Amino acid sequence: MGHFRVRSSEFRGRKAVRSPKSKTVRHWTLDIGHWTFLFFVSCFLFLSSCALKPKYIVENYSSPEKIAVLPFSNQSIDFDAPVLLRKLFNNELIDRGYNSISSEEIDAKLLEMGISDGGQLASVDPKEIGEKLNVNGLIYGDVIEFKYTTLGFYCARTVEANFKLIGVGVPYDTSLLLWEDERKVSHKDFNFTNVGGALVSQLAEKMVDKALRSPLKKEADEVVNTSVRTLPRRIR
Repeated sequence: MGHFRVRSSEFRGRKAVRSPKSKTVRHWTLDIGHWTFLFFVSCFLFLSSCALKPKYIVENYSSPEKIAVLPFSNQSIDFDAPVLLRKLFNNELIDRGYNSISSEEIDAKLLEMGISDGGQLASVDPKEIGEKLNVNGLIYGDVIEFKYTTLGFYCARTVEANFKLIGVGVPYDTSLLLWEDERKVSHKDFNFTNVGGALVSQLAEKMVDKALRSPLKKEADEVVNTSVRTLPRRIR
C-alpha cells in the first residue's frame, strides 16, 4: 500500500508540473482560433468591397414600370456592334425582371420622329421620347470600342460600352439619370512560335464571326452581363 501511495503521489506531482504546459497549449489554441476568425472576417470585408458596383446609381432607386432599350450610338468602326449589344442588353434586362418593349416597336415609333440612328438620340429630349413610346424608362447605350487587333504574334479582342437608364414621366418629376455603368473587356493572346499560322487563324476567326454577324460575341456578352448585374433586380 505504501508503494502505491508513493507512485500516486509521483503521478500527481507530474500532473502539477505539466499543468502550465497544458495552459500554454490552450492559449495557443485560443490564439489560432482568434487569428482564424480575423482572417475570415478580413476576407469577407475584402470580397464585399470588390462586389460589383455601377458607375452611378441614384439614391433611393425606384425601377421604371416599362423600359425601352433605344438604338445604341457607335464610336467604333463596326456597324454590327450596336445592334448586337442592344439585343444582348435587352435580353439580360428582361432576365433581370424588367418589362421591356420590343425593338421593332421602338424603331418604328422613333422613325416617325425622324430618328433612324442611335447617334441622333442625344439631340432629342428624353421626356419626348418616353411619351412617344409610352414608357417611363429609357436605356441609352454607347459602343466605345469594338475591335480585333491581329498582328500574328499578338491578338486582342476588345469591347467597351457605356449604358444609362433615364427615368422619364411618372414617378419622376423630370428626366432623371437613375443608373449608369461602363465596362471594358479585352482578351489578349501571344504566339511567338508560329506567327504566320497564328495570323491566318486570327483572320479566319474574324471572317467567320463577321459572316455569322456575331463579332466578338464572348466579349460583348461579358460586358453586357457584368453591367446589367449592377442594376438592381426588379421584383414584379
